[in-house]
Amino acid sequence: MHRICRVVAPSIAALLLAGLLYGEALGQEPFRLIPEVRFLLGMESSYQWLWGNMLIPAGGRPGSGNSVDFLGDLGVDRGEASAVSLQVTVLDNHVFYADFLMFSPTAVKKAPRTFRFHNQTYTEGSEIETRIDFNWLHASYGYKLWSDPSWWVAPKIGVNYLVYSATLNGKSEEADVTSNNRTLDGTYPVLGLEARYLFPHGLDLSAELEGVHLITRGYLSTLRLGVTWEIYPDVVTAFSCSNRLVQYVEDHQPLNNEWFANMIGLSAAISFSF
Repeated sequence: MHRICRVVAPSIAALLLAGLLYGEALGQEPFRLIPEVRFLLGMESSYQWLWGNMLIPAGGRPGSGNSVDFLGDLGVDRGEASAVSLQVTVLDNHVFYADFLMFSPTAVKKAPRTFRFHNQTYTEGSEIETRIDFNWLHASYGYKLWSDPSWWVAPKIGVNYLVYSATLNGKSEEADVTSNNRTLDGTYPVLGLEARYLFPHGLDLSAELEGVHLITRGYLSTLRLGVTWEIYPDVVTAFSCSNRLVQYVEDHQPLNNEWFANMIGLSAAISFSF
């Protein structure tokens, strides 16, 4: 619980600061580096809950890997994440967006069963230290096809590039102490939709949905619901909840490497426009 508080506390402080600055902010004009273009650079802190599993054989050899559950087998289920983002709005209707998420949950647990990961056998009762790394780069373009003074809807196209890494440290049948690592990466083009409802005084509600199914290579979908508040010209705070669902299948080996992850997160962010 204290970790969640560490995510939310900075944003509560921002809201308190907003109350002090709000009256002054009404008379201020926003700064623009380029006329008709708005850049919004942000930093986000989040707490993520993780479910999923992986099958990591060695060289596609049958019997060199088993399906391993993040929580049940390794004890990995949650952790803190951080992200940086850049949003560029051109002529009010064209929106370019990019963000990079870093999420590295860890755990130490005794294996509840014997399993094989990347040609190493971890026996029941052996202690395993695990680190799961997600590096998630996302970029998209949206056009405000339907808009009104109080709302707008923008179809989007984009791409997600993910680098996933799993490291298991512990004793195996093949070695007394081993650090066993496997890294996979995948690219997902996506289609999506973003909708925003605009309240007075810089308060917005937003919903974003993106996804794709690549038949033999897996699928990806992301959903984010959030609220943003421009508490001061050029300063924007945001709170959101998100769900990221992804399956990756490596299809060039007899026995494919694959992993599945479902990440549910609560986040707080602050952005600066110029």
